[in-house]
Amino acid sequence: MNAFLYFIVLLAWGSSWFAISFQLGDVAPQVSIVWRFLLASFMLFIWCFARGLKLSFSWRDHLNWIILGFFLFCVNYICAYFGTSYLTTGVVCLIFSTLTLFTVLNGFIFFKKPVRLPILFGALIGIAGLSIIFSSEISSADWSLDSEIIKGFLWMLLATFFASIGMLLSGQMQARKIPLIQSNAFSMLYGSLILVTYISFSDISFSFSTSYSYVASLIYLALVASVVGFGVYLKLVGNIGADKASYVNIFTPTIALLLSTLFEDYQWSLIGLVGVILIIIGNIIVLYAKPIKPRKKIES
Repeated sequence: MNAFLYFIVLLAWGSSWFAISFQLGDVAPQVSIVWRFLLASFMLFIWCFARGLKLSFSWRDHLNWIILGFFLFCVNYICAYFGTSYLTTGVVCLIFSTLTLFTVLNGFIFFKKPVRLPILFGALIGIAGLSIIFSSEISSADWSLDSEIIKGFLWMLLATFFASIGMLLSGQMQARKIPLIQSNAFSMLYGSLILVTYISFSDISFSFSTSYSYVASLIYLALVASVVGFGVYLKLVGNIGADKASYVNIFTPTIALLLSTLFEDYQWSLIGLVGVILIIIGNIIVLYAKPIKPRKKIES
């Protein structure tokens, strides 16, 4: 079952890279994020009403969802869009692939979760594979200390850090039996509203494009990448842990490149295939890492 969920997330998020390309243009990226998660939240609430799911929760639950929305559907996206303005796609993919490392370390520091060494090892192999795939972009970038690449690098590291906190928070909420669908609906709504507040205090103009490509890609991103993608991914977080599930973010660029091969004539090289093999090896190591069993208390 978990393998099936993993595959669904790979398809949903791997294809989102292609869909996002149709969002770029007249509408500011931050505004497109607002439309995406507002629409996704609306879809989830419609589903809740249709299925008669509980929508009355305590103020503590809503406070948790505000915090989750801030980390997972707001501030990480703001940082990511700042970062992508300085970086090429390959470098962005590489930096965000460190999500597994951040999730393991932040889980240990802030949530007292034990470190699983096979997951760290598998993540490093996957990052090495991704580095090989995008080696030409990485080598051609200007990595001097006064370059804009460093600014983008720091913004993307912040985005990755905040995203890992959000995923760990979601895992904790699921452990407390807070329903996932309602959690996503409210946290996406609150994240969108926080973004609206941020935009209102900036020089970003609030707009919308009625072009077919923009609307179609927006619906796809809201339904497939957000409702389905985040729903299934956060379910995985609850099932196998945030550290294991976060490896998806190393694998998704490969799916994006496969789609680019079909629709944009992307040309694979031998070194690129070596990178994919390393990512697959890292993926196997991560997914087959055994959970750490709690220590038995010694009776006195």
